[in-house]
Amino acid sequence: MSKFTKRGVFLPSMKEPAASRPIADMPVPAQVFVPLLTGDGAPCRPAVGSYETVLRGEPLGLLEGADTPAVYAPVTGVLSDLREMTHPLLGDITCAVLDGMAGSGEKPEKRDTDALQPEEILAAARAAGIVDELDGSLLADKLAGWLDTDPYLLGADGTEQEPYSSSAWTVLNEAAAEVSEGLGLAARAAGAIDCHIAIRRVGKQRKALAERAPGRLICSVRGRYPAVPEPASAVLPVRTVGVQACRALYRACAYGEAQCDCVVTVAGDAVANPQNVRVPAGTLVEDLLRFCGLCADPSYVILGDAMTGLAIAQTDIAIVPGITCILALTTRPQPKTRSCIGCGRCVRACHADLLPFEIMRRLENMQYERLARLLPEACDGCGACSYVCPSGLDVTARVLEARDAQGTIFLKWGDGDDI
Repeated sequence: MSKFTKRGVFLPSMKEPAASRPIADMPVPAQVFVPLLTGDGAPCRPAVGSYETVLRGEPLGLLEGADTPAVYAPVTGVLSDLREMTHPLLGDITCAVLDGMAGSGEKPEKRDTDALQPEEILAAARAAGIVDELDGSLLADKLAGWLDTDPYLLGADGTEQEPYSSSAWTVLNEAAAEVSEGLGLAARAAGAIDCHIAIRRVGKQRKALAERAPGRLICSVRGRYPAVPEPASAVLPVRTVGVQACRALYRACAYGEAQCDCVVTVAGDAVANPQNVRVPAGTLVEDLLRFCGLCADPSYVILGDAMTGLAIAQTDIAIVPGITCILALTTRPQPKTRSCIGCGRCVRACHADLLPFEIMRRLENMQYERLARLLPEACDGCGACSYVCPSGLDVTARVLEARDAQGTIFLKWGDGDDI
């Protein structure tokens, strides 16, 4: 069977053995580097002084110009430093350096969530600083933006369609009831007509999940990548939230917990012990790789999965909510690059019906005025065009360049003197 089809591609599954293993809890690192930044990019100032102790879940950063807690301590520790760092996802940021130690705050009592009003749910999500791992956005803003819109269905997207990641599945295995409760709270807050959990599992695994989340519709998504995580009988549009965000919302509403950690799949042929790990926010990538062990020196470390991930040149980078997969690979997943041969495979693979090679060609030929007709704004960055390219070209990156330019591309003519 061909690895590409008219719409989308068929991807190999590289999820084992991590997907079948329970979530491992990473011990508190010697240091964590917590970005003093809200989920929507607003800077924060420290909530504690130098060499003061802060407990896990207590405020670590306050919103600039206000005394509103916006960043929470992912571990119990001592604030030893403020350090400027460059993060590949966040840019230039200030990080609070916590010297980690064992211990945590008091366990709060469970609160009743059945009577919570939509505004109370949104306030709890905002106070907990929950980031949706699907797109890195603040969950409260995402849900609030769907209020007063046309009828729709809300889905917890656990399909994990890319090759390696299995963090959502392991969270569902560990806490299906909490994910289901959190999804119901999200649907109530955002005014959804109904909600469901979408997975790519069938048979016994799907049945077992349905037993752990009684009363919740579990739909299986099959076929090529990318697929829409919706029930086969859906007649309304579907909007999606992440599995980890759903669980975090439940914990925020039921226990008042902040989002202090995330579950990350660590995999690749350079990893000795592929697994899903619960990681305190601010843990360095190099510490997580050390915890899982390396059987070879990786030539490539990727934040994210193989299709849409970002290769990083160094591993002293803080893990933040929204990062759900880290790959350590000994070989490049694509062939060596050559010139475009015009084979048209990227066109047949594009589920948005674009002409990726033509968009790329017009960029290279500086025919910018013709880009608008090719509708690059319809690209969602799935990576299918790059996957099927026999020349090893990063077609997706060029299409996204055209999309993000929004019709305006400024030329740089070198470093000549200004006139």
